[in-house]
Amino acid sequence: MSWLVKVLLFVIAAVVLSLLAIEDTGYVLISRSPWVIELSLTFFVVMIAVSFIVLYALLRFVVNTWHVGERIREWQSQRRQKLSRQSLNQGLLELAQRNWKKSEKLLLKHVKDSDSPLLNYLAAASAAQELGEDSRRDDYLALAHDSMPGADIAVGLTQADLQLRHGQLEQALATLMHCRTIAPKHPHVLKLLLKLYGELQDWDKLYELLPVVRKKKLLTDEEQIKLESTVFAELIKRTTSIDDIKKCWSQAPKAVRTNSVLLKQYLTKLLSHGDDDEIVEILHKHLGKSWDNDLVQLYAQAQATDKSKQLAWAEQWQDQHGDDHILLDALARLAVRNELWGKARAWFEASLGIKPTATTYRALGELLEQLEESAQAADCYRKGLMLLER
Repeated sequence: MSWLVKVLLFVIAAVVLSLLAIEDTGYVLISRSPWVIELSLTFFVVMIAVSFIVLYALLRFVVNTWHVGERIREWQSQRRQKLSRQSLNQGLLELAQRNWKKSEKLLLKHVKDSDSPLLNYLAAASAAQELGEDSRRDDYLALAHDSMPGADIAVGLTQADLQLRHGQLEQALATLMHCRTIAPKHPHVLKLLLKLYGELQDWDKLYELLPVVRKKKLLTDEEQIKLESTVFAELIKRTTSIDDIKKCWSQAPKAVRTNSVLLKQYLTKLLSHGDDDEIVEILHKHLGKSWDNDLVQLYAQAQATDKSKQLAWAEQWQDQHGDDHILLDALARLAVRNELWGKARAWFEASLGIKPTATTYRALGELLEQLEESAQAADCYRKGLMLLER
């Protein structure tokens, strides 16, 4: 109720009482031997009202005086908390502006009065990290944990992230493994582990993480395929037996097996084990859908049992890629293998007409030597050497 309304009600009450008093004054008689006191009713009512107001004011004064110390302490506490919040906000601002030293100082200035000391200590740890103070960073992280024991994951993730940025890979691994025991499927723990294992080139550990990463959809489809392609390519690279190579390949997701980097690694391994027919079969299907010059060269290197069919399949790509100098070079080499000297020479020359390369000049020179055209062969070798010297 506003003061205006209160005053208005008071005035109305006073007017009503005045009117009643004028109409019938009345009186109040107080007798206490040997005294007799007679008062008008109006005066008595006014006296009672004034006494009540005075008594109420006195009681309020006593109560307020009694709690004045508590009020002062509460005010001081609120003031300290306000200063703490201001210090935290300013410290975070300085941290964002890369003023590490000033940020650290502000974050710790009123941390004891902070209602969220965890944030102060975590931010201060980041500032200390940037200043190269690893020991101080770890002290702040310990204080952060003490300030809120239930925040193990928040503290651990901050610590691991800072250790990774500082190149402390072994310490980061220990921190993340501890975090994973607490929260085995925490998304950010898994992401940091992916980053760490990638830097350590621990392909076995990355392979173990792939199913949960895919299930949790921690990466985009493109990132997931890129990661899986890299992991399987590295696993295949170090595999030695042909059975293990094919087993590893079969474990790769179907979407990943079309990745040119992984496919090239797999086919290179097959080539080293002499499984040329499978290489030709795979590339016949793959290159019809997705063109890749490196894979075209691998196709030409493979020596299929049915070499005429291998050449016929390659000729089918001319309709779409007839101006590709690498395809023309590959066709020429396959023609040489089929002893089609005229075709081979024409394709080599067509390839050189689009883009001269030292390797194509050398291959054409060797063909011309077979055809006993020594002068032309020597000219090809000379042109190839000139390209190499550029």
